[in-house]
Amino acid sequence: MYYDIIGDIHGHADKLEDLLLELGYAMTNGVYRHNDRKAVYVGDFIDRGTQNRRVIEIVRNMVTTRNAYAVMGNHEYNAICYHTPKSGIDWLRPHTKNKFKQHESFLAEYPIGYPDTQDVIEWFKTLPLFIDCEALPFRVIHACWDQRKIDYAKEHYLNHNNVMSGRKLEQSAIEDEDPYSLFNIIERLLKGVEVGLPQKPEKITFLDKDKFERSRIRAKWWGSTNASYREIAFGYSKQTLASFPDDQRPGNREIPFYSEDEVKPVFFGHYWMRGDLELQQENVCCVDYSAGVGGELVCYSIENPGEGGRLNVANFTSI
Repeated sequence: MYYDIIGDIHGHADKLEDLLLELGYAMTNGVYRHNDRKAVYVGDFIDRGTQNRRVIEIVRNMVTTRNAYAVMGNHEYNAICYHTPKSGIDWLRPHTKNKFKQHESFLAEYPIGYPDTQDVIEWFKTLPLFIDCEALPFRVIHACWDQRKIDYAKEHYLNHNNVMSGRKLEQSAIEDEDPYSLFNIIERLLKGVEVGLPQKPEKITFLDKDKFERSRIRAKWWGSTNASYREIAFGYSKQTLASFPDDQRPGNREIPFYSEDEVKPVFFGHYWMRGDLELQQENVCCVDYSAGVGGELVCYSIENPGEGGRLNVANFTSI
């Protein structure tokens, strides 16, 4: 059996269908299937593109019929919170102008309060935060594999399927300084490690892909943590990287380290990679190559049983 780990789709159903066809899947009774393959989705099915409904239909039908696995991305989590009331006059994710812009394409197809919208939101809630089981030779998470936080979440917050129970949802949206609060565990697993840029002697900021000013950078959670801000930053253009300090090292940071000795490789999305397809480590692989903003939709195919946890760039497919 081959498993095709597919990157962030972001509302681009055409790319997804082209990729599935390229991999040999065929539509049968409304579901993409393959006798010898299963798809594995790393989350972020929605937002940015204009084909959110079709993407959800494809992915949901495949998962429901056991032709695919899927984990929750930060965009699915954000949609859950945006559509979930906190009180009579508020929501778990505030309906600000900036938040509306982030959700605009999804809201165009799934307006607040509609029955089919609520149905999709309820399905999002069933998605696990990660995949890690004895039957599969790999791990999958949307943004960051932090074993300590994963172990704590399994013991305190998740059910046996690694799904966040409904009663915990509101708790997850409440900011908390405790690094092992559900809020901070969600931040880490679905949004990754962030490191603040120096603000003295001068304030250092940059513009993200949506032109919002940021002072915190997404950081690598593998390899050496003894690196400069520029070396530890991940998923940025060369121009943006050049604006980060190369002669200073982040201090007092808690960055999980995914060792090269780990037998199971881990796959993730989230980071808007560009350029040549590459491995981050022999057992670490990002499959998000900016499909939501004109980039490639990428898949890495892994066989079970395989030859151990070492990955090979020859196993990438892209559309």
